[in-house]
Amino acid sequence: MSTETYAVGGMTCASCVRHVEKALRTTPGVSSVVVNLATNQATVEGDATFEALAERVADAGYQLDRPTREEGAAGPEGDLGPARLRMGVALGLTAPLFLGMVPGLGIHLPGGLQALLSAPVVFWAGGGFFRRAARQARHGQASMDTLIALGSGVAWTFAVAEWLGGSHHLSFETASALVAFLLTGKYLEARAKTRATDALKELLSLAPPTALRLGPDGSVTEVPVIALQKGDRVRILPGHAVPADGRIAAGQAEVDESMLTGEPLPVPKAAGEALVAGTVVHGAALEMEVLAVGSETQLARMAHLVAQAQGSKAPAQDLADRISAVFVPGILLLALLTLGGWWWTQGSLALAWRPAVTLLVIACPCALGLATPVAVMVGLGAAARKGVLVRDAAALEALGKATDLAFDKTGTLTEGRPRLRTVQVLGGLDTAELLAIAASLERDSEHPIARGLVAAHGGALRPVEGFRAHPGGGISGSVAGTAYRLGSAAFLGVAFPTEDPDGTSVGLAGPTGLLGVFVLGDRLRPEASAVVARLRGQGLRLHLFTGDREAPGRAMAQAAGIDSVAAGLRPEEKLERIKALQASGAVVGFVGDGVNDAPALAQADCGIAMGSGAGQQGTGAAMAAAPLVLLRAGLEPVLEARRLADRTARIIRQNLGWAFGYNLVLVPLAAFGQLERFGGPMLAGLAMGLSSLTVVLNALRLRR
Repeated sequence: MSTETYAVGGMTCASCVRHVEKALRTTPGVSSVVVNLATNQATVEGDATFEALAERVADAGYQLDRPTREEGAAGPEGDLGPARLRMGVALGLTAPLFLGMVPGLGIHLPGGLQALLSAPVVFWAGGGFFRRAARQARHGQASMDTLIALGSGVAWTFAVAEWLGGSHHLSFETASALVAFLLTGKYLEARAKTRATDALKELLSLAPPTALRLGPDGSVTEVPVIALQKGDRVRILPGHAVPADGRIAAGQAEVDESMLTGEPLPVPKAAGEALVAGTVVHGAALEMEVLAVGSETQLARMAHLVAQAQGSKAPAQDLADRISAVFVPGILLLALLTLGGWWWTQGSLALAWRPAVTLLVIACPCALGLATPVAVMVGLGAAARKGVLVRDAAALEALGKATDLAFDKTGTLTEGRPRLRTVQVLGGLDTAELLAIAASLERDSEHPIARGLVAAHGGALRPVEGFRAHPGGGISGSVAGTAYRLGSAAFLGVAFPTEDPDGTSVGLAGPTGLLGVFVLGDRLRPEASAVVARLRGQGLRLHLFTGDREAPGRAMAQAAGIDSVAAGLRPEEKLERIKALQASGAVVGFVGDGVNDAPALAQADCGIAMGSGAGQQGTGAAMAAAPLVLLRAGLEPVLEARRLADRTARIIRQNLGWAFGYNLVLVPLAAFGQLERFGGPMLAGLAMGLSSLTVVLNALRLRR
């Protein structure tokens, strides 16, 4: 039994996902299926051949293709140009059709011109609705596309009949507006969908595209990373990322593993120790033996975790898609019964088709299609002004329903960079002098400790002679003719008088011995305690998931007011913790900022990325994996997002309630001919427009 991932063509909505899943699941030899609408991919486990799977999917009206990209690559971005063009043409050609409705203008376009303006909108811009409806009809299926195609097509045909019959009250705008409004909604959905694979691309981009491969004779050749093989030796220069997983063959340096642990301090590494693709070497060059390449690297496995977490969630299905299986056939059956009933009672097809057409037009789900996208669009603007970027309405709704909220530590609850806490003076120099010497020695270092000392000094730096870096230990150099060494206790060969288990101690030694000890450590965000207290007051259970050690993790959690702490977690372990909470029935939100948080952000019911936090490596991947991104520094936007989640969910429910209520009230009236005395299809078009306007105006309340 094997697991394969295939590309799927032709999917546009959650209904399509259900059809493809059903086709694949009923293929002999298939044990499980996951179809991901965001990446247009299907992951199939079983023994079925590709040919058998492709045949079943083709029978359902879709296409199954073998993946052409390398394993682990992100899905296609998608070209929004054609969708944007269709939307623009539809809106541009529809606008003149409403001139006759503007009081005081008195502009009434000739019927022929109205037909010419509306035809491209209905049959070119809206051609996709007709093609999908026809394909679904061939396979005995129906969806909202069916109603849209029937409604717009019948409305346009009816308008042509009115024009040819000499009527001055034409309804071309009804057909055009239906297509234009729905294409706008579809474009908004497509634009969001193209961003679904950004997390994978961000993750995979952490590994460099090339590597320095060492030949048997010691020569160095720059080669593409994809050309590396197990057993190759490569050289990694300071400041460069590790190209593959491997083991250090020669050299020692410090390695920034924040992409794995979330912790900003580099880890000392020496010969025989493991290196992971995407981590960054500092201080000295290393030679590495390659042990894993391509999809076997831990970085690729992390990308797979993100893709798996995105695909494992039920596809976002708005209410319109979920009931389409009943609503659409019901409307079609009702329209046929209306046509037959009136024909039988009146004895005239000419009289019978008006109520049936009115029913089809009034049942077209324009307001229904706008209910969610318009609310999300307005809510997105309101959220952005509050420092929250919203990418997924389902995740925003989940935040409003959340029972548990988990935080990463470094860069999320904390500021994510070492700051000077204390200076212990042991020699004849005062604190200011000790800081001036230490900061001068560290002036050219990219190490986080160096940046912390330079920032703490904040003044002019002195010239340094004979500077030398000692990877994994510290640095040395002369300031004003005096030799100094700065680094760990082991490097200096002394024992520090006190050690802070929650911080990092660095000593400064001169010719006479140890002169002073600097203690640096991360610091809780100033607003963290207040935000945590308010979230607890809302009934949320709060957790801290960190890759840091137990002691600093618990210290920060206690300072913030969080009782549940899990420390020393790798990315996959954070993901498993969230899965366990979800399995217990919890609705889980997760707040993080590093690439190590990307799988957890994707798995959570609502992932929230700190978009302007600590500047850690891989923050872009966390932002891409999360449906909510905090654009403003600090944790207060989490509270704003929670409040906005409640308001947006309420507006969407109101919009959907209005859209369905509109159909429930007017469809029966149309079927019994009660709308004919008020203009029939004309009234249907007006009512449809008013319904859409009501939905839009209601959504605009989110701006307040």
